[in-house]
Formats: sequence, structure tokens, C-alpha cells
Amino acid sequence: MAETPEGSSRDRFLIAADDQFIESGYDRCTIRAIAARAGTSLASLSRNWSGKQELFTEVFRRHFDPIHVAQNAGFDALEASGEISARAVIATFFGSAMLGEGADVQKSHRIYSLALVDPSDEARVITRQLAEPVRRRVIGLLRQCLPDLNEARFFLAMNVVLGVYIYPLARGERLAGVMGFDLASLDWNEAVGMLADMVCRGIEG
Repeated sequence: MAETPEGSSRDRFLIAADDQFIESGYDRCTIRAIAARAGTSLASLSRNWSGKQELFTEVFRRHFDPIHVAQNAGFDALEASGEISARAVIATFFGSAMLGEGADVQKSHRIYSLALVDPSDEARVITRQLAEPVRRRVIGLLRQCLPDLNEARFFLAMNVVLGVYIYPLARGERLAGVMGFDLASLDWNEAVGMLADMVCRGIEG
């Protein structure tokens, strides 16, 4: 069945919002620029969303949800196995966001990571509500795996875990350029394991 004109317009608006966000970030991503990119009128926004924040709640959710579903499925499997370790939790957490083939998946992961580090207060409101359940779960699982760490050390350990999680996703390409490293040569399946090992040596030591 062919898409209705409105459905097509709506989809184009969402895709244009993706691309505009990658280029400009949240605060500089204007509705007018998105509409121009999508080849639709500004009225398309009011027909589908109450405003920019509701639009980007949907934009971000389209990229956050698949990663969070994969992370929760991985955590469920770990809990069902009865053999939970800090390394396994971290590798599951990292892998769901870092692995995946195809331009569409890579673009989706890029939007996810850029959204998490976007400085806009409004963007943070959106991403906090989307990311909070998984963030709480990974913290809870790692607390279970690291019972001997006092509160201060555990807080610092979580800074290490979340920092190593975000930086390769959001800024890895920039760092590769500075270092002259061919990022395309990196085997991300191996990289996830190496990062999990590096983090565990730091937080369990």
C-alpha cells in the first residue's frame, strides 16, 4: 500500500530532523531548517507534534529504543544464567551501542551518542527520561558485582564506565583524526572486549 501524503511528510520530517541534528546540535536545529530540508511546510510540525521538544522526543526515541531493548535483553540473559560479572555487564552494555553493521545502524548510533552529550538543557531533559531506566539497571548490576567498593569508589567506577561508553561513540572519530588512526580498520567486536577488560582492570583493582 502506498504511503499517504501525510505519512510521507511525517517520515521526511523525522529523517530531516535526524540529519539537521547531526550537523547542528539541538539548540541550532530549527524547525524552519528541518522543514526546508524535508521539503515540507512548517504546518507539518503542528499536525504531528506540539513543538520542537515533542518532535525530538520521538526523534531520539527512534534511536535510543533499539539500543536499550538490546541492552535489556543482554542483561536479562546474564541474570538468567546466574553468572553475572562486572566484565560481562560492561561488555553487554557497550556492545549494544557499539556493534552493528550498515550505514543506517551507524547513523542511528551516532545520533544516540551525540544526543547523550548534547549541551542543551532541553535535550538533556529528553535524553534523561529515555536513558534513565537502562542507566539505573547497569548501575544496579555493577553494584551487585562490586559489593566491596565503598560509595566513593563505586561512584568513581561508574564515571569510568560511562565515560568509556560515551567517548568512543561520540568523539572517537575526532580522536582518530587527531591520532592519524584509521577508524575503519578497527574490529569493534574485539574493541568491545578490550574496552571491557581495560575498564574492569581499573575499577576492580
